[in-house]
Amino acid sequence: MTDYAVFWGCTIQARFPFMEKSTKLVLDRIGVSLHEIDGVTCCPTKLIKLADEFTWYVTAARNLSLVENMGMDLVTPCNGCYSTLKSAASELNMNAQLRDEVNEILAEAGLEYKGTIHVKHLVEVLYDDIGIDKIKKHVVKPFDGMNIAVHYGCHMIRPSSAIHFDNPNHPTKFDLIVEALSANSIDYSTKMLCCGNDLNNTDDSSNAIVLARQKILEVQEMADAMTMTCPACFSQFDSKQYLLEKSGERLHMPILCLTELIGLAFGFEPSELGMNLHRVETESFIEKWHECSENLKNARQYFDLADLRRCYECAACVDDCPVTKPIPQFEPNQIIGKIIRGRLNEVVESHEIWYCTNCYTCYELCPQKFGMIKVFDRLKSLAGERGIAPDGFKGSLKMFLDTGKLGEPTTVRKRLKLSKPPQSGADELKKLIDTIKSRGK
Repeated sequence: MTDYAVFWGCTIQARFPFMEKSTKLVLDRIGVSLHEIDGVTCCPTKLIKLADEFTWYVTAARNLSLVENMGMDLVTPCNGCYSTLKSAASELNMNAQLRDEVNEILAEAGLEYKGTIHVKHLVEVLYDDIGIDKIKKHVVKPFDGMNIAVHYGCHMIRPSSAIHFDNPNHPTKFDLIVEALSANSIDYSTKMLCCGNDLNNTDDSSNAIVLARQKILEVQEMADAMTMTCPACFSQFDSKQYLLEKSGERLHMPILCLTELIGLAFGFEPSELGMNLHRVETESFIEKWHECSENLKNARQYFDLADLRRCYECAACVDDCPVTKPIPQFEPNQIIGKIIRGRLNEVVESHEIWYCTNCYTCYELCPQKFGMIKVFDRLKSLAGERGIAPDGFKGSLKMFLDTGKLGEPTTVRKRLKLSKPPQSGADELKKLIDTIKSRGK
């Protein structure tokens, strides 16, 4: 087991204990032992810094010194706590005079901040310390076919002067954890937009929902759920959305914290994770996930979904397909995307799969030597088995089964003074085909 001191902050334990429950279940499953910090207080919030900066440093340093005495690094799922503790530690480590002044106060409580521990975000621990491969090993109910909107939140990755575990403008680690669960982490224009929580502290707190509402309106057309770790962000998207729905606005975006999403993929039941305590219901998300999983069982009979996902994500040969330019409605990469989202029947019944000309261009240019052609060959076979192939295909197949050929000699041969073709072996071939059918091949 790997040991961390866990800093929950005020909001999780006071308002959203289900976030604590799912975090404990998930981390225990992957071999992380969390240790509570005796005597801990608010991190404190950066509002305190605005009122009294030195008190802010002393409070943060006190919390950090308590963890130092435990001899282990600190992990927190709260963006605000992470940003506060990380920023305070960074400044205290660089500013010896400030550290001495803070320690002079802490000495009255028998404490000293030494700067010997690392402050880590939950996402940082999952990605950098635990690792994607280990997370994947525990996935028993993947989210294949489900679209998830990741909300990082401002203080998970900012300020970059103190926080360095991901790009502050174009982060990826949270997304990669979601994709390790086989979900599709969607890209969207408001992805890095603030949730607006601090607007609750203005004279007109009704403004607090403005930014969250803007993001919900965009992602509800694209995603099956939104995920985050920060309790303040969760409150904005779950609680405030609930209030908007009660006032009559038609919004519906299920909100899951990251460890709930991971917990579901690990096989925990929603009730174990406390998801019934959300304000916005999550049952519709669970139902769609189960339906998608059933649909994908069918797809797995015919395709290796891991290979399809790699092909879909690569997309290197999309522009090389000779058919896509004259027939732009043929989008082979999007067709493969539909399969991995559990929409195989829709794909097989569409006419677009027949636009693949079997030219092997994609195969020859494929860096993985996979080639989309093998996918389209299988799709066409499935369509043919269901009797929904184009008339041209059906006619050619019938002629082959009747004559053993795809064309009969014409009188043009005589005019060219060509001899008769060899005698047809169609009768013998028919017998062989009957044998194949009788054996269920």
